Amino acid sequence: MCAPPAYWWKHRPRDMPVLKTKVRNVSLEIHTMKKVYSWFLVPFFLFCMSFPCAAASIRIRVINCRTGKPLQKQEVSVALLYGSGEKAPASYRAVSKLETDANGEARLGLPDPPPEHLSIVVHLSSGRWHCGCLELTETQKIIQNGIIAGVANNGIKIRDKVVKATPGEVLFTARPLSLLEELLYPLVKG
Repeated sequence: MCAPPAYWWKHRPRDMPVLKTKVRNVSLEIHTMKKVYSWFLVPFFLFCMSFPCAAASIRIRVINCRTGKPLQKQEVSVALLYGSGEKAPASYRAVSKLETDANGEARLGLPDPPPEHLSIVVHLSSGRWHCGCLELTETQKIIQNGIIAGVANNGIKIRDKVVKATPGEVLFTARPLSLLEELLYPLVKG
């Protein structure tokens, strides 16, 4: 049986501290605690939830290497390359065709388990660009560090600003053809 509160109050241990506060102070303490915990809990939950999402997709970005501006509406092909010893998922698309958005980005969700290697090709819509637009790389390298296609280190300089690829990102840089290249382009193309 449960004792009524009045009975418990009379027979409580005498060394138990009694909390005597005004209602206004209690509501202020509760409000402060909510504020403190929300500043701690919200980033904590967002941090915890970001891990499954980060490994599940990659971002392909195409930019102009002279200006740093994104190249939009460019076709991107991604081939998932599973090795002979790797376990491939039951159903997946071996080759995905994507298009960059207004930010020059295309996103691809990776199947579970992800392939060991990826082949990424950017097909520029105009013939007026010079680009090393083919990258064959390890998926784990992209997820952990990110890569810049055709660059040995993970950083290039555009207008006195160093541009780096973030984890989960493949960055392709294209530059417009020079005047001499434009004049010789019809002769080379044949």
